[in-house]
Amino acid sequence: MERGRFRFLENRLGIIASLYPWVIDIRGNPERIAFTLHRITGIILVGFVALHIISTNTPARAGWEAWVEEVQRLSGVNPVSLLFFIAMGALVFHSLNGIRLLLVELLALGIGRPEKPKPPYIPPSLKGYQRTLIYIVSILSLIIWALMGYVIFLM
Repeated sequence: MERGRFRFLENRLGIIASLYPWVIDIRGNPERIAFTLHRITGIILVGFVALHIISTNTPARAGWEAWVEEVQRLSGVNPVSLLFFIAMGALVFHSLNGIRLLLVELLALGIGRPEKPKPPYIPPSLKGYQRTLIYIVSILSLIIWALMGYVIFLM
C-alpha cells in the first residue's frame, strides 16, 4: 500500500517493520500505536538521561555555589524547561505502558481466548480488556503530564 513517499507495510513481523515502526499502517490498531510510542519514549528517555548526566556533572564539579546558580538560572519557562516537560511526558507514558505490558505479558490479562481466524482478522486481544487498558494508559498519561506541566510552569 503506497501513500505519498512511503510504502506502508501490513501489520506483520519483520526486520523492516521493527526498524521503521512509523511505516506500518496503524489505523484502528491502538496496540501498534502504543508499541511505537513506547519505542519513541524510550529513545527520548535515553537521550534525556545522557544529557542530564552531562549537564548536572559540569556545575557539580565547580562546587555547591555553581550548582545552586545553575539551578536558579533554569527556573521559569525556557527551552530547558520545555525539554524537561517533554521528557517527563515520555517518562509517564513509558512507565504506565510498561506496567500495562507487564500485566498483559506476565499475568496474561486481556489476551483472550484463541479464535479461528476469519478475514478481516482482528486479534482477540484488541477486542476488549487490552484495548481498554491502552485507552486508560493514554488518558492517565495525559492527565499526569498536564499536572506536571502545571507544576513545572505555573508553580
